[in-house]
Amino acid sequence: MTVPPRKDITMQWSAYEIFSVISGLILLGAAFAPGLSFKDRLYALFGGAIFTGYGFYVANQTTGTYEFPVFIFVIPGVAVLYLLYRLFGGSGDSSAD
Repeated sequence: MTVPPRKDITMQWSAYEIFSVISGLILLGAAFAPGLSFKDRLYALFGGAIFTGYGFYVANQTTGTYEFPVFIFVIPGVAVLYLLYRLFGGSGDSSAD
């Protein structure tokens, strides 16, 4: 009886994967900030799950064919800035009295 080869379970972590996971966790945490609408919470949860999952997915690849696009550095920052804007009073409607 032969023993099947042991599957390597190590992940290849680079700055891209780490940044993606950290960005996703920040977005997941921002979803629980008080004062956000349901839609904003949903977007933050969805975006956080996507970035975290994608970071782990790419780190687990061993073929070297999966790469991060440049927007990985832009989207989380814009999302967090938008959530902070909404959280601290940016309602989108401007009524000058």
